[in-house]
Amino acid sequence: MASQWGHRVEEDLTKNPFLSSLQRNFEGLYRRAIETGEALLVVPCAECLDLTATPMDQVFAETHVLQASPFPGCYLNLCGQGVEVQESQLYTDLGFAEPRTCDLLQTESMYDFGQHIQVLVTDRPLIGRYRPVERRQPPPKSSSSATSAAAAASA
Repeated sequence: MASQWGHRVEEDLTKNPFLSSLQRNFEGLYRRAIETGEALLVVPCAECLDLTATPMDQVFAETHVLQASPFPGCYLNLCGQGVEVQESQLYTDLGFAEPRTCDLLQTESMYDFGQHIQVLVTDRPLIGRYRPVERRQPPPKSSSSATSAAAAASA
């Protein structure tokens, strides 16, 4: 999925601290999520993670593994909390202490343990403190190219 922030560099998942921690420190949880074949991993981008203020503990890991619910676009994490995924945003709903809207920066499909899993890279974690991500907008279109395009269309 293309980033809505224009020229933002895509996240290199092999270097993402959360995904690395999930694979290394919570391998059983990670493996179970993948082997179900229906889980989504929400991976906060490296730029937003504030590792000094929010520990990557069991609860943090379980909060970011989503399982499908009977309702389209709605998921439950392993803590039993509801997360809604709509177009380019994730919303924390049922059971979260703080409602949060996370922007979806990219989606990836990973292959591990003989299964594919969908990864949603977000601009902030679902819980805990984070650093705001610099939102780079695409460069404005020059008026000369817009005028040229309009002239070509009318010709």
